[in-house]
Amino acid sequence: MTINTKSKKRTKTQKNAAKNSKAYQKALDLAEAGRHEEALVCIQEYLHSSPNNAEALNDTGAILHCMNRSDEAIKHLVKARNLQPDSAEIIWNLSEIYLAVGKTKEAIELFDDMKRMGILNAEVLNRTAEILINAGNLSDALKILNRSLELSPNQEILKPMIEVIRRKMTEN
Repeated sequence: MTINTKSKKRTKTQKNAAKNSKAYQKALDLAEAGRHEEALVCIQEYLHSSPNNAEALNDTGAILHCMNRSDEAIKHLVKARNLQPDSAEIIWNLSEIYLAVGKTKEAIELFDDMKRMGILNAEVLNRTAEILINAGNLSDALKILNRSLELSPNQEILKPMIEVIRRKMTEN
């Protein structure tokens, strides 16, 4: 009798897990189809039963960002990163959203981890530098451009840009 009871409980648990898994997959399918509002509802349903699933939190962050709800997206991605600190996907998404909303300082703080994981590239560094230049932060932009050149030395276009920035800095 005890075995049957446990078996029934396991079956119910397995059914709940399957239902949750379907909700999660449906959320991903809807997001892929650009139906972000519906995707968010489904993934939130999934997160209700699995609130510490780093992958689902990451995906929720991506969906929220697509809905122009980047502050909420960041909260989900930070929680995901705390749960899974060595996830390249989570750190990449977090850096992208930080850059999209102009939080360059926060993005820059991720660059060492990104380099360690092998996902830091010149393109993300150059975009960061561009944001810093547009904000008038020439000193930090110069540091980022030099880091980009160290990472990828064949970027001939950066050398004149760096010289222009250095001149502007000495003029001020």
